[in-house]
Amino acid sequence: MTTVSFNFNIANRYLPHIILIGVGIGTANYIMNGDLNWIQWIIQSVVTSFLVGYALVVIASNKYWLEWHLKVSLRMYVTLFLVFFLVGAFASEVEQMIRSLVFHNGEYQPLSAGRMYMFNGIISLVLGFSFFQNTRFFPNENLNAENEQMNISDQKGKAEKSLESANSITKVPVKKGGNILLIPIQDIAYFEAYDNYSFLYDLKGEKSLCDYSLLFLEKRLGKKFLRVHRKYIVNSNQIKQFKPHLNGRYLILFDIPGLSPITSSKSYSTIIRKLIKIE
Repeated sequence: MTTVSFNFNIANRYLPHIILIGVGIGTANYIMNGDLNWIQWIIQSVVTSFLVGYALVVIASNKYWLEWHLKVSLRMYVTLFLVFFLVGAFASEVEQMIRSLVFHNGEYQPLSAGRMYMFNGIISLVLGFSFFQNTRFFPNENLNAENEQMNISDQKGKAEKSLESANSITKVPVKKGGNILLIPIQDIAYFEAYDNYSFLYDLKGEKSLCDYSLLFLEKRLGKKFLRVHRKYIVNSNQIKQFKPHLNGRYLILFDIPGLSPITSSKSYSTIIRKLIKIE
């Protein structure tokens, strides 16, 4: 089964910013607190900034990898909560070690940082969830139609052109191990955008990676498939229930075991209202 790879590419691009932030924090600490010299403050702050900042950026830039393995669920957010807090607490312990073992500023005693564990843990939590929800600096999908078209590879472009002669498609190819499986569109619940590709959710509640972008699918699928969010195209035949959500959005539920609900976008509320005939 096709999986989403974990990568450090985006996080590595932010390394200079993370180090610069550490230098800034170290300088500020030196001005306000003189128990270490400037170089010592810089070293300690850069290490802490790297431990917290790089870890959080790696997690934020691999959002879809986490969603693939943990799904968008309470379990995923509880896991993130614990990881973010522990990253901050671990950074506090490393600070203690640097002060004592490297700079010889007092005797090192494990787990003796006191309130610093809570302080850095909370800071890490706030930054972690802020990064995780930020799609501008940590993009996992291309939601701009023009950029989607420009970034489609030559190989995938040829595959899509082979279908352009037809008014609509009746089956969607997905990769299963070393094979390519053709899924009839009536057996698909919805599509979710993923970079220049998409995830397909079938009637068994299974998730597969599809080689086609949402932009392409929107033009080739039949009238029963509707765009309800810039991330989602749903099969209206498989919708079980609509629940009004916040700010004019709707929670869309499917009568499929193991398939989580999705939320429509406010900008597509007109389509939802027409579908459920709300005047």
